[in-house]
Amino acid sequence: MDDLILRDFVDADFVSLYKLWASTCVGNPARGDSLASIQKTLAAGGRLLVLAAGDLIVGSCWLTDDGRRLYVHHMAVLPEMQDRGLGRRLLEKAVAIAAERDLQMKLEVAADNERAIHLYRKLGFDFIGDYEVMLKRSIG
Repeated sequence: MDDLILRDFVDADFVSLYKLWASTCVGNPARGDSLASIQKTLAAGGRLLVLAAGDLIVGSCWLTDDGRRLYVHHMAVLPEMQDRGLGRRLLEKAVAIAAERDLQMKLEVAADNERAIHLYRKLGFDFIGDYEVMLKRSIG
C-alpha cells in the first residue's frame, strides 16, 4: 500500500470520510459526526489522521486531547482494505503523537471486535477492568 498517503484531514475529505465511517459502522449523525464537530475538535488541538488514495479515504483515526489523555475515535479501515497493516499504520502514528505530547491514550472498542482488540493489544493497550461506558447525547 505504498500509494496510500497518511496525512491530516482536510475539509474536502469529509464526504469520502463519512462513506468510510458508514461502511465500517463507526459514523452516526446521533454521535455528532459532522464536519462542524470535526472542525471544533481540530481547533481544540485534536487531529484526524486519514489514509488516502487520491480523493478516496480508506482509513481514519480521529484524536482528541483533553490535556491528560489522547482519545482515539473512529479508528476505521475500509472492509476491503483490512488485513493489510493499515490500521496498525494509523494507530502507530497516533501512538507517536501521544508520545510527543506525553499523554496516556484511551479508546473504546466493542467487546466482539476481536480484530481491533488484537491490534490494540499488540500496540500495548490493556483493558482497565470492570468499566462501563456511559454517555448523555442530548443536552438539555
